[in-house]
Amino acid sequence: MMRTMKRLRIFSIILLGVMVSGCVSTEQETDKVAPAKEKPGAAAAGKPQAEKPAPAPVPAPEPAKPVDPVVAARANVASNPMSWRAVNALGLALFQARQYAEAALVFEQAVAMFPISSAAESEQQVKEARQLAIKAQIEANRKVQKQQLEAQDKMREQQMISGMLSMMPMMPGANANTALLAQAGQTVLNVAMVPSGMDIMSDPISAEAESSQVLRSRELSMLYANLGQVRMALWEDDAAMEAFRQAYAADSSRIDFLFIQANLLQRNDDMAGAIALYARYLAVASASKQPATLLEIAESCRNLGMDEEMRNALAATRKAWSRVVGDAVTPVTEHGYGELLTACGFYWEAVPYLQAWVNTSPNDPAVQREWSTALFRAGKMDEGLAAVKAFMQNTKAASSDGGFSIYFNGMIEMHQGHLDEARKILSELRPAPGATSGFAVAAYAMCGHLDEEKEWINRIENGLSSPDSASVDWYRLGCVWFINGNIPRAAECVNRSISIQPQFGPALLLREQLTGVNAERIKVEQVKAVQAVANGDTAAAAQILSTVLTNIPAGELSESLTREGMKYLSASESKLRMSNEAQQYYLRGQAVLKNAKNQQNIKEALGQYLWALRFAPLSPEIHLSLSSVYASQKQFKKALYHIEAYLAGAQSSDGLDAVVERYYELQYLSENELRKVRAVIPKNN
Repeated sequence: MMRTMKRLRIFSIILLGVMVSGCVSTEQETDKVAPAKEKPGAAAAGKPQAEKPAPAPVPAPEPAKPVDPVVAARANVASNPMSWRAVNALGLALFQARQYAEAALVFEQAVAMFPISSAAESEQQVKEARQLAIKAQIEANRKVQKQQLEAQDKMREQQMISGMLSMMPMMPGANANTALLAQAGQTVLNVAMVPSGMDIMSDPISAEAESSQVLRSRELSMLYANLGQVRMALWEDDAAMEAFRQAYAADSSRIDFLFIQANLLQRNDDMAGAIALYARYLAVASASKQPATLLEIAESCRNLGMDEEMRNALAATRKAWSRVVGDAVTPVTEHGYGELLTACGFYWEAVPYLQAWVNTSPNDPAVQREWSTALFRAGKMDEGLAAVKAFMQNTKAASSDGGFSIYFNGMIEMHQGHLDEARKILSELRPAPGATSGFAVAAYAMCGHLDEEKEWINRIENGLSSPDSASVDWYRLGCVWFINGNIPRAAECVNRSISIQPQFGPALLLREQLTGVNAERIKVEQVKAVQAVANGDTAAAAQILSTVLTNIPAGELSESLTREGMKYLSASESKLRMSNEAQQYYLRGQAVLKNAKNQQNIKEALGQYLWALRFAPLSPEIHLSLSSVYASQKQFKKALYHIEAYLAGAQSSDGLDAVVERYYELQYLSENELRKVRAVIPKNN
């Protein structure tokens, strides 16, 4: 940091010196201007000299107006309507302007035009276009490498370099400036990737010798990759998946497309399919790409409930990292590994590696802030609070941290059960005008301003958060409902957060708090249910447990009470009536599923069914619908749980034969999936 400040001071001195020297130079030039020479004999004659008219001022040229890249690209298309290159360039301009929907249509047009447009190009035209692309790429790579070196140098000065970017596969259609970033939550591709106006080569010079047929295949692959990237930016994963399949089919040397396809499957909950593609990628990837890939496999195994395989994959990840780092094991490289673990949601495992890095800079505010966040994610509240205090001491003023320490202190007070103190602390935060997300918005809602933040609340509850931030958003909303006394909604929000990030410490703590709040009540209500059964009123017993289940988050206790309540329900002569609130969500889920066209629609239906189950936890119909949706997503463990719940509560008149048949089919599919996964997971060696 001191070196950075010193450089800034040197730069300021140089800039001031240039300005001063410019002024001095101007004054010196003025002093050197010679007086006008008199004509010979003029002074002697004593005749006054006529003054020359002052020259007319030359108007300063008007600054050139910047050209809108989209407008220029449209004009180029108008001049070259049959050129796929011109259409692709328009797609790039639209993408960079974040006009993703139109960019997708334009890239589709470029793909459709390519067979005819490229066939019309002569060999010479292809070669010339190729040479221009290669020159542009070399120049772009040169600039990017320079930027990277400058950025890395700055990061080293701040002791913040993680090393993670260098371990990740390159983005499709990208230069050296873009890399695959692991995000918090399920690891997903960073949307800010850059489609390409050229076909990217590992060796641009050798590309000149390739045949036009090979070049056209690579260009077609690039077009499909551009289309896939913009579809990902729109979160249209089915269309993105198909585009990347076509891109890989056109150019199988681009193995990074396998990684991207695996990532798409992973974020759409097809963990077995993702692992299979990660394994294919791992078999041919370079050593530097293996740690991140193995960690993705570990995350997928965790989501499948394969704990032993997850631990093996984590051990293999560490070995692969050590092979890449070699003898250069330092606190900085350990920090890089900790960051990699954090990106995939392994918060507990990341703490020891981050600790080694923190010890090297105990008084650096930026380090303390990152460290306190890491401890918070791991659920280590006491240690996190100590780190926040160290951070505040080093920054001298809490107001300089953008409200970070205030929010952190308030949340820790809440998790320690001091709700009034938490509200008092959080009341100091105010969201910026127009803000629709972030911790300040959540803090404001926690202090009772629910109507003012209704838009934020509705967006999260309807599943419209970005997948990159969904786990944190659900957790924050759970805290809002908890601190405002709406326990059923708080319980559902914490369920959603943990389903996305099983190790997210704050959400796990909130789940414990919600369970603890209801602990005594649960015991009392269970006794009442047993007494109702003893009196022959199983319907009343089921209703009692249904009310209890509405207020507790998912977990072993919830599953146990569900099985018990379903048993009472099956013995009852009447079914529980679905509440109006539950019915509203259930019917909406039915409508969404009926008209579903892609995975995003299915996820939306799933979200509606889960809200319905929250308010009618012993409804056989909702459990059966959830089983069907989870099975379509290949989440067979959850599908089996819900179909078992349905069968436990169903009555003999319900026509169970088809459901029983489906149950055994799901059992087979689940076992078969696990066998396939175990067959392709790389060995830990």
